[in-house]
Amino acid sequence: MSIVPLLLVLAPTLAQAREDTQSPGDGLAALAERVRSETLDNGLRVVVLPRDGAPTASFRVYVQAGAMDEARGLTGLAHFAEHMAFKGSRRIGSLDWEQERVALERCDAAWRAYEEAASGRAAAEAAQVEALRSAFEKARAQADALSDASAFDRAVEGAGGLDQNATTGADATQYFVSLPAERLEQWFWLTREQIGAPVFREFYRERDVVLEERRMRIGSSAAGALREALLQTAFVAHPYRDPAIGLMDDLRWLDRAEMEAFWASHYGAGRIVIAVVGRVDPEQVFAFARTYLGDLPRGAARPRRTSEPEQEGPRSVTVARPASPRALLAWQVPPLVGETGLVHDALADLLAGTRAARLTRALVEEQGVASRVSASAGYPGRLDPTLFVVEVRPVPGQPLRELVDLAQQELDRFAVEGPDARELSGMKRRLKARLLRSLTSDAGLAAALARAEADAGGWQEVFARVAAIEALDGEVIRVAAERLRAERRTTAWLRAAGEDGP
Repeated sequence: MSIVPLLLVLAPTLAQAREDTQSPGDGLAALAERVRSETLDNGLRVVVLPRDGAPTASFRVYVQAGAMDEARGLTGLAHFAEHMAFKGSRRIGSLDWEQERVALERCDAAWRAYEEAASGRAAAEAAQVEALRSAFEKARAQADALSDASAFDRAVEGAGGLDQNATTGADATQYFVSLPAERLEQWFWLTREQIGAPVFREFYRERDVVLEERRMRIGSSAAGALREALLQTAFVAHPYRDPAIGLMDDLRWLDRAEMEAFWASHYGAGRIVIAVVGRVDPEQVFAFARTYLGDLPRGAARPRRTSEPEQEGPRSVTVARPASPRALLAWQVPPLVGETGLVHDALADLLAGTRAARLTRALVEEQGVASRVSASAGYPGRLDPTLFVVEVRPVPGQPLRELVDLAQQELDRFAVEGPDARELSGMKRRLKARLLRSLTSDAGLAAALARAEADAGGWQEVFARVAAIEALDGEVIRVAAERLRAERRTTAWLRAAGEDGP
């Protein structure tokens, strides 16, 4: 099926890859021919897509380390590690490394003494605890005074870096930036310092920042509190149950030694994928990768994670906050990789979002009982059995429980009928358009290539998606919808404080 109009979306990316292409699939195939990849001896994978055009390049470091890799009692470390990765190394950010090293060790020792007393593990009077706290704060100030923790960011900015940032989820952590192509070697040098030789300076100062972020995301956010309650109810064993930001009591006691141990265990070369897209020479990229990253320890493969038992009945949790009522409806689904992931993405599109989607059309457009309906596949992650989530928000005066019952009726109906031909065609058109839009920039391509290489069986998966979307069958989607039954549902209710029931 030709979708020539969508070429207008992808034109900036594909223009150089084809002259007379008649479909996005053809353009993607031509683009795929340009990709080169190499795996270093230590297991680190490098994917390169050279492009003509502006003399810039986008870089993506994809680390297979996320919130699900944290041990109980140490939640939040993966996200915290993302913060610490920008604090520099011995060569970047230290005013006097030997003095700073000693000061950091003294600071760590002072924290351990305070923690032991404050947490009740050692018999201590209040005055003694306060004295230990003061000693720690003094040691922290002395260590911080020996560093310039913003030096790494300035080095990237000085090299012409743009859009430098990072993100941490349940499954992975990603670092990204765009630089002039002539700064290719400098990026590899900086990345060697960032990933291979980090100094977790200002750890305790940054921990306060993370604690405040936790308060804002969940403590002060009704929506955040509702999502956390959903995870803690839907999962009883798998680490997906804990939010990526971490639990407050875990965060407040984390120390620098625990961060160092997490980094050493999870940031091995065998769990890192680097994608570079732009005006670069692949052979030069591989040569720099070998020079600057080839000596990184391979590290261990991801360990087995606790399996989540099959949910045997409905579950429910209520959060009382001064906010507009809403409900999250969630069901356990298989890992969302390959075709299974695509099927559930299609299911989410068919159920909510557009005015033609089943739940939106029935509950918002026709019955007028909901102000908003949304659906998403893969919360909080996609690599292990996870959740398919539907959110419903009632119009003023509409009982929330009745709205949830109406939503479930529509889901049950869809599980019997499946999508009709018009719905199926519209869904495919929208999924392809979203895919193509995501690949219109170097940064988008780098993100897609890194993720596919790390978690989807190889970078080639990016260029096979259009055909995979076109091949989607309505019956497969209908079967997936059969899992969305009331007896397998976890429901998180948000209601105003003082109200009875959801």
